[in-house]
Amino acid sequence: MPKFLGIQLSPTIVQYEGLQPVMDRIQDVGADAICLGFGIARPTEPGQGRREPPLDIDGWERVLDRPLWGKRELWLQGYRTHDYDAALFADTPYRPGGVLAPEARDRALPHAIIAEAHARGLRAHVQASPTVVPGLRPEDAIVLPDGSHPDPARRVAHQGCLNSPAVRAYGLALVRDTIRHASAADGLCLDWVEYTVYALEDHFACLCPHCAAAAHAAGYDWERIRRDVTALWDRLHRLTSRDLERIIRIAERPWEALELLQAYPGWLDFLRFKAETVCNWYADVRHAMDEEGASTMELGANGWAPPFNRSSGMDYRALAGIVQTVRPKLFTFHWSALPRWYGQTLLSWNPSLSERQILDALVSCFDLPDDVQPRSFASYHIPAPEEDHPATPESWRSKLDEVVDQVGGRCRCYAYAHSYRSEAQWKRMITVVRDSPVDGMWVQRYEYMNDNKLAALKGMWP
Repeated sequence: MPKFLGIQLSPTIVQYEGLQPVMDRIQDVGADAICLGFGIARPTEPGQGRREPPLDIDGWERVLDRPLWGKRELWLQGYRTHDYDAALFADTPYRPGGVLAPEARDRALPHAIIAEAHARGLRAHVQASPTVVPGLRPEDAIVLPDGSHPDPARRVAHQGCLNSPAVRAYGLALVRDTIRHASAADGLCLDWVEYTVYALEDHFACLCPHCAAAAHAAGYDWERIRRDVTALWDRLHRLTSRDLERIIRIAERPWEALELLQAYPGWLDFLRFKAETVCNWYADVRHAMDEEGASTMELGANGWAPPFNRSSGMDYRALAGIVQTVRPKLFTFHWSALPRWYGQTLLSWNPSLSERQILDALVSCFDLPDDVQPRSFASYHIPAPEEDHPATPESWRSKLDEVVDQVGGRCRCYAYAHSYRSEAQWKRMITVVRDSPVDGMWVQRYEYMNDNKLAALKGMWP
């Protein structure tokens, strides 16, 4: 039986390659659906606007497979394609960022893409990131156990706290605004409605007053949560070699983790609280969509794959009763750098430890098996285009199996596979997802698939 195939794309690539050529290629590979954002962009001078592709902290070697305006990396100035309804944002100090695209043909492009997809028998979804707030105020930012905010230079998603009333009001207003301007879309996919964990510190977010108030209202013992989360934070600042050996042992014998949960019961409460926060967000989004007359529009949830999802708040088991699709991310170029990103933090906290010891523990703890020997920070980075990502295909499959088991058939589960990788490893990714129990695959994104990768997808996908 054929499996679902969806392809993400940005209107920007359509600006450059043209609507018909892009849709011809997407239809030719056998896609069932597309997903797009509603912004457009124009080339600008280096250092202005944003780099494309995004750096994602330090990914200077990452470039596009399909050039934009003749370049595989460039700087773009982004634009909105519609005016927002100011009345929707009356309950929040925040407003959508950016300026309106100057040309009417550019502003109409997302609608033209959706219409063309429908004309070809494809479904069309839109994507939004409602927790990424322009001009975030300090009082709405995430707070770590030591009272600091996350380092902006080490953030991929510049989110506000999910429990901030101002952030929540902004996010729900943005959802309503998106639905009104994309009423023809078949689905809405949300990204970064979770506590993202690109940095080790992110696992300890968030301990702000908004979270305290929300936890108290939900019946949690906030003082126990704060005490145990802070205690674990402090413990990671005084690790020994023996502690790292123990971490590896616990990863191999998970029943030993029960001792840690007994020692830090507030940590388990913290994970439950974050999961409840994310589920409440999605429930509110679904309610807003229904109120806007979009009850038949699918709601999809992008999220971190296991085991990261437990700390990010993406409780796929609970979300399966709220959303219509979940999309665990196989963004393995991020996984390639995580051991270094996390490891450098641990080393700064514990200078007496060695890189190898730290990396061995992290790779084991987060189920990122690889063949890297000897392990050093230099080996873990966002790969170059033809450089294979170190985490093994077996780990890709195990993470998909876990999410499928969590949702238990109560909603559809699609692998959200990033195509930024070598052509050979892309074929392995297609094979792993195809042969897994997921309901299908969303590919992120068209711009990272050259003609050879598109041909592989066409030839290998059922």
